[in-house]
Amino acid sequence: MTKYFRKPAGVKDYLPPQARKKRRIEKISSDILEKWGYEEVIAPSFEYLETFVKSGQPGFAEKVFKFFDRQGGVMALRPDITTSIARMVATHYSEHSMPLRFYYMANVFRFQEMRKGREQEFYQTGAELIGISGIEADIEIIILASFILEEIGIDNFIINVGHIKFLEGLLDEIEDDPLLKDDIAQAIKNKNFVLLKSLIETNALKSNTKEIFLALPYFYGGPEILDEIIKFPLNDKCVEAISDLVKLWKVLKSFDNINLTFDPGLARGMDYYTGTVFEIYSPNAGFPLGGGGRYDTLLNKFNGSRPATGFALSEDVILSVLDKDMKDIYEPTYLFYTPERFVEALDKAEEMRKHGIIVKMIPSEKHNSHT
Repeated sequence: MTKYFRKPAGVKDYLPPQARKKRRIEKISSDILEKWGYEEVIAPSFEYLETFVKSGQPGFAEKVFKFFDRQGGVMALRPDITTSIARMVATHYSEHSMPLRFYYMANVFRFQEMRKGREQEFYQTGAELIGISGIEADIEIIILASFILEEIGIDNFIINVGHIKFLEGLLDEIEDDPLLKDDIAQAIKNKNFVLLKSLIETNALKSNTKEIFLALPYFYGGPEILDEIIKFPLNDKCVEAISDLVKLWKVLKSFDNINLTFDPGLARGMDYYTGTVFEIYSPNAGFPLGGGGRYDTLLNKFNGSRPATGFALSEDVILSVLDKDMKDIYEPTYLFYTPERFVEALDKAEEMRKHGIIVKMIPSEKHNSHT
């Protein structure tokens, strides 16, 4: 097959049945988001590379598809929407004092290793709540994401919640060796607990610090895990993080449809997160259905200081979960016509369409038309 007919790695075709399912999911999601007071924004497909580099994640620029404009500026296909919205808010809402609620449905692009299920172009439905610093904003975002998933037909999912300040507090205990600190942080982010154990045991650290890091793989489970963690000798930053998670649990435990687990060491892929973070899992999917968290300092990078939190759901993963059970409801009517009765068929088709009927006109060699 010639290369002109080959599909690039990491992208997919959406044929009509899947496209209809995708649009149905988006319609349900957008109706909910609008009712919750979120307004749609549409971000540019590309921006200056510098805009995305401002998110601060080391090495993130290498995951971006880059090109040059005619003036020599380095541009990038959007690798995420949150950064673009932060730039939008700083640009257009600098004098706006009320909280902002935005949502989006868009494709994003990330250069990444080709593994099963890893796309380089994928679609997200997301929401951003900007301007509220309290835990109630994080709670709203988690409830909203849960409600959307439930309404589109996914009722068996788990929300795993962590807190960036907890990780930061642990890493603050490693003061004298920045390289070791970075290596430990990377091991935690990659959930490489074998490497983490090796790093902790082969380096000179305070006994209390070693104890906490070695126990980190076991800091996962229901709300009772928070009671266990607080028994360790934690610094103030860690204690504050656990306190936030306890407050969040006290509110969300009354929602029967929300199944929470806690992982204070949870680290997500973007380095702009500053507080509560979460990922949503389904036993029927090999990748998270979505995730999000608080990013209070991202807008600072665009001279627009404001607290913020949000989430993004992966439409591709959601579709993979729903595809088998989600019926493709499509019932067109075929209207056959002969050339001499084409105008008559056009009128008939228009009359039928006014009544909500899907009509496909088909040329026929026969001398009569039928539906």
